[in-house]
Amino acid sequence: MAVFLRWFRGLAVVVLLSLALGAGARPLIVVGTPELRYRMELNGVYTGIDVEIVRAILNDLSIEHEFQLIESGARIIREAHQGRVDLVMSFSFKEERAEYLNYPQVAYKDLSWHFFVLTDNQPYITFNTLEDLKNLRIGAVNEWAYTPEFWNSDLNIVKVSRHTLLVEMLLNRRIEAAPMNTQEALYDLRQRGLDKLITYLPKPLVSRPYYNVFVKASVHPDMAKLQAGYDPSLKKLEESGFVADVFKRFLGQFPLE
Repeated sequence: MAVFLRWFRGLAVVVLLSLALGAGARPLIVVGTPELRYRMELNGVYTGIDVEIVRAILNDLSIEHEFQLIESGARIIREAHQGRVDLVMSFSFKEERAEYLNYPQVAYKDLSWHFFVLTDNQPYITFNTLEDLKNLRIGAVNEWAYTPEFWNSDLNIVKVSRHTLLVEMLLNRRIEAAPMNTQEALYDLRQRGLDKLITYLPKPLVSRPYYNVFVKASVHPDMAKLQAGYDPSLKKLEESGFVADVFKRFLGQFPLE
């Protein structure tokens, strides 16, 4: 019996160690929607402003990680609810999101969203309040934050699954306007030679901070370490000039006009 007990205890220790090592072996899963200059894949490598800054933070904290880009924001939300991802890049704050996400204190970017329109329609479209757009078809990405007033308005909103569809819908005149990330949209339009055909209205719909957020349902063993170390690590990167250098590398060539 004594021999059996010793054998059983030894087996239990091995099993527990295996489980611990197995849990630690899974990389922390970092996800986001593709967005030029912020989150993208080039030659099989994930890069962009958010990716490079998050990668630097995770390396600073010695946390093994893996990036994934998911086209649908709605799918990312489902994955977060189910705890299949650990860190989500570039989410604005919404009360309902705080139910399943933890937000850091520090954000390194504020993004503006303007309504983009066909250049030949711009003289006929004015935006001071949402009421000005009531007779237009407005393209918008389902589950995207924008503003509560936007979603609660009586606008004729045409919902799509991802931002990449909005430019084609404008060009094909299926919509008259669409709110888009101003910097990303300008870069995309210039790259595609469409910046003479599509422009944006002067007043932004919204400008606000965006955060990389922690999934409450995550069971990754390094989540507590990440949440405790994220803000100090980011502040260190900002003070060293790293964050400014990353922005200059990806955006310096195309300042907002």
